[in-house]
Amino acid sequence: MKLLKYPKPLHDGLLSASCICGANLVLVGRNRISVWDCNALQETAQGKRPVKSLSSEFEIELSVSDDLPRYIVEGGGRLVVAGDRTIWRSDVDGWRELGEKTTFSVFKTFSEDECITDLKFDEVNGILFIGVSKINEVWLYSVASWEKVGTISLGVKPVTIIVDPIGELVTLVSQNRLVSIYQYDAQGSTAVHRQLNQHVQTNPLSYNITMSPQGDMLPVVNSIKNTTPSAQMLDRLSDFSVQSSLVGYVGKCKILKFSPRIYEKENKNKPSTRYNMIASAGNDAGNVTVWNTKRTKPLLNAAKLTTTFINDLQWSNDGTGLFAITNDGYLFIFAFQNIEIGKVLDVEEVLKMRKDIPRLEPLPAPVNPPSKANIKVVKDKKIDTSSNNGPAVVKASKAKIAPTVIKSTSVEFNAPSYSVPKDLKRKPKDEMQANKNAAKKQKKDLEPMDFLDTNLLMPNISFSKLRLATPKVRLNFQYNSMHNENLVMDINNGTGNEQKPSSLTVILKDKDKDSTLFQDFIPKFVTLCTAGDSFLSCCTEDGTVHVYSNTGRKLLAPMVMGVPISFLESCGDYLLCVTSMGQLYCWNIAKAKLKFPMNTVYPLLNPMLKYSDDVLTRAENLTMCTVTRNGIPLVTLSNGDGYLFDPDMETWMLVNDSWWAYGSQYWDFTNTSQIATHISVNGDKDDKKNKYWNADAEHLINEVKRDKQSIVNYLESKTNDEMSRKGRIRNLQRFAKTILMKEGFENLEDIVTLSHLENRILVSLKLDETVEFKKLLVVYCIRLAEMGFKNRLNDVLSWLYNDGNYKDEKIAGQNREDLLKQILVACADIRQVQRVTTSFASALEMLDETL
Repeated sequence: MKLLKYPKPLHDGLLSASCICGANLVLVGRNRISVWDCNALQETAQGKRPVKSLSSEFEIELSVSDDLPRYIVEGGGRLVVAGDRTIWRSDVDGWRELGEKTTFSVFKTFSEDECITDLKFDEVNGILFIGVSKINEVWLYSVASWEKVGTISLGVKPVTIIVDPIGELVTLVSQNRLVSIYQYDAQGSTAVHRQLNQHVQTNPLSYNITMSPQGDMLPVVNSIKNTTPSAQMLDRLSDFSVQSSLVGYVGKCKILKFSPRIYEKENKNKPSTRYNMIASAGNDAGNVTVWNTKRTKPLLNAAKLTTTFINDLQWSNDGTGLFAITNDGYLFIFAFQNIEIGKVLDVEEVLKMRKDIPRLEPLPAPVNPPSKANIKVVKDKKIDTSSNNGPAVVKASKAKIAPTVIKSTSVEFNAPSYSVPKDLKRKPKDEMQANKNAAKKQKKDLEPMDFLDTNLLMPNISFSKLRLATPKVRLNFQYNSMHNENLVMDINNGTGNEQKPSSLTVILKDKDKDSTLFQDFIPKFVTLCTAGDSFLSCCTEDGTVHVYSNTGRKLLAPMVMGVPISFLESCGDYLLCVTSMGQLYCWNIAKAKLKFPMNTVYPLLNPMLKYSDDVLTRAENLTMCTVTRNGIPLVTLSNGDGYLFDPDMETWMLVNDSWWAYGSQYWDFTNTSQIATHISVNGDKDDKKNKYWNADAEHLINEVKRDKQSIVNYLESKTNDEMSRKGRIRNLQRFAKTILMKEGFENLEDIVTLSHLENRILVSLKLDETVEFKKLLVVYCIRLAEMGFKNRLNDVLSWLYNDGNYKDEKIAGQNREDLLKQILVACADIRQVQRVTTSFASALEMLDETL
């Protein structure tokens, strides 16, 4: 490697940003733009050309005042430069041919209290991304028409934009340190694809980060245990789980850029190794570190290049050169040889690897109600709130009748009341006398209070053993409809009375012009909002629910719950309400009636009562309450358990819990909604748990695991999240080594696995997850056959055979005959159950067909 420092400062001692345009390096600083030949820079660094002969190809004068350029990209054949409040673009596409005669005009200006936070360009779709503070949005401009085609509203300041080289995803790092991934298209349609739990390090900086050229790795600057700085490489193909970490590089990393090429190293008697190259730099140390993604240590660490700091890094298009610019105007050239970095593969290899990445389902047109995955985000404008995450809506595709899952909001909540009647007995008399002299104060003691009149005592508040937290009142906030991201509910809370009522305004955003659909005034504080297919709803602090049509017509008279509301969610035609006392209502708004009688979430909490006379005790927290498109409530708890309410049985049913995570061989620990962690409990895929493995079953179960629209998969990811948060996953290895070796527990793993499969099949049937039900049923029968459970397999086949009435009847939209045939074919080669399968095959005349 050869390193050359250009001997004199450029642009009057300030280089702000750079970009690669073909074979040229374009630098911007102060009021000038200079264009350099990359080959000439590298040859000079290698000593093939004298330094004195090295100069820029040409320079362009930029008409600026106090707003100095900080960003530069090439988009649609034009050069785009941006400062804090101004964006310039070249007047013609062929700016390189015009050279120093190129002129610029102002493309966009911003007010004094607004600021440009980042500028990035997507070459695939021709989309220019502009991050704007104050309004906290990311604008999407099409460089074909230079018109605004889309907006991403965050509610917090966007500080970093990371563009996908495939042209499907854009990653946004916000001021609250949240990392959000949005799907977008050339028409400007956007939808939240994933919200990551990785948080950027220290104070919000404008990080300069790129994805891998093949589009499979997303780097996230992070701070992990013991504040050790690291950069985590998230694998796109594994649901953005952590593939590797770059630990020990320069602290406070600001720049992390992939080389645009793939590299290869040949190994003796082994297949060649392919890898990426990454360059990183800090914001104050002046170091440049180069990484090989297949190595745990840096390939190169150039320390103290400058006494200031490095503003930008750029790789040459051929992957053999690296350029660094500093805040004091110096240019550093790194020239690498193949013996140092490996063989540089052709660009065609990068394009080939991009094609291997599965593409996402296209986004729906903005005008029509979406039927693919969409996510609504609550944008909280209040300064003193700590709401970072909006509620996400993962909606089933058209191929399924599967319902939508809605994540609950993470707004700030008020703690429930601990007030009880003063004369209410709290402990048994014997216990009170025994501990009279040594009374131990409770960690959260109850607060006794006097009541003026026992007849006016409200039992639903003062005697309720179930008290949920309620949302705090926000000064103002916005809510986006999941069906139309341009439909926004704007809430401005007044004083909570008639003197200054709260204002509810529904706004339709159309490019640069907003129009008000309707407005309503409510003399109460509004706390929560939600939207269904054809209605909008909000609730007030005192527990009154208002329901409107999309045009503002009241669909129902205000419904009075009597107590504050903790959860208000909707999907399709259904509206779900959970009060602070745990009462659960599910209304069909289209029919204006209850889906099922009012119920409660109290049975799910199962508080541990030390004494029967205790009033309030600790229990698990509700982490999510939501409803499916078919009107089935879903609830998850802080212990990871997930439940659904069966309207037919009128009882809660268990969907998943940590017991199956401990014992089932089909539990996927890498499936998390936050930080994905790869954990192997019993070894690799060749160990004991796979000794019965079947190729058909493996293919089907992998399809089930990869189904991002599956409700059960999402609920199981919540279980993994809670287990990881509480550190319970660490016990898995110990569990596998101890209990499975005890006498009488040799078959525990197989039994728990079958129990897990059976429960998933029943839940999928209840949720109308027809495709998942079919795949799991086949896997279940294969497993029964391999384990030799003839009677149970015969029971399943008889259930499908239905006393010979299998041709006309269906199960979960699936034909019984088709299910029978698929199961019999999958189990045909398993000798242990051939008598069972042969008898059913004969009844279905499958043997005659084969002959």
